[in-house]
Amino acid sequence: MKIILPVLFLAGLLFFSCASDVTAPEPEPVAPVVEEAAPEPEPEPEVDPIVEEVPVTDENYVVSQEFYEQTFEEIEALILELNKVISKKQFDKWLAYLSTDYIRTFNSGEVLNVINEYPQLKDNGIVLKDLRDYFDWVVVPSRSRAVLGEIVFVGETQVIAYSSFEGKRAKLYELEKIDDNWKITVWE
Repeated sequence: MKIILPVLFLAGLLFFSCASDVTAPEPEPVAPVVEEAAPEPEPEPEVDPIVEEVPVTDENYVVSQEFYEQTFEEIEALILELNKVISKKQFDKWLAYLSTDYIRTFNSGEVLNVINEYPQLKDNGIVLKDLRDYFDWVVVPSRSRAVLGEIVFVGETQVIAYSSFEGKRAKLYELEKIDDNWKITVWE
């Protein structure tokens, strides 16, 4: 049993890091042979590589319970809307949920070249050239079924939305309230 769990975990990570809803042909994942049937783990949301590298100055911004709950509900509704837009591959509608900084960052050749080095893309011969490619090949496969687990305030109008996978936090989005609307953003 001690050997089977790590093998299942690694196979699950490999499967979900390569899984995609796009129609381009991809190699079929090979499931390990096991003697006991184990429950299928929830897919781990793939994290935007550049967002993970951005340091957050203060994850300890304190708000009231009421403000937290209100904001959580707003973000949860936003993520449900985003899931619909992303799963239907509606690029133009998705753009309305993005800050100018996010669009500039993920449309940058320099940033896309870094992302192009990730094995999930490189191994499948995928080269991102612009924000549309990033949407099709990174956002759609990794965010179409996002589930909000918690939010962490880093300012009154800035939060990080997290999901949970196997008891660990996984960053979904950095969000900022701009003109009374929550937008996906990156902090520089």
